[in-house]
Amino acid sequence: MSSLFEQLQAFTEYARSRIDAGAKPESIDELFDEWRESELSSVDAHAVAASLRDMEQGETGRSLEEFRKDFSREKGLSQND
Repeated sequence: MSSLFEQLQAFTEYARSRIDAGAKPESIDELFDEWRESELSSVDAHAVAASLRDMEQGETGRSLEEFRKDFSREKGLSQND
């Protein structure tokens, strides 16, 4: 996770680039929402890329049935819950 200073710097650069590109946001909140959405998309893209690398290396995770059995056992649920 980025430090507060790094996040502030990244937002400032984003806001300046949008305004320099001709964007006319109605408020700083609008710019902030755009930036957060672009940051989350970036995080999602990195997570997907990491998952694809894992799959290429043979890691496929657990099946749903395996997960359900483990979850039920850990929570003390019957297999029919």
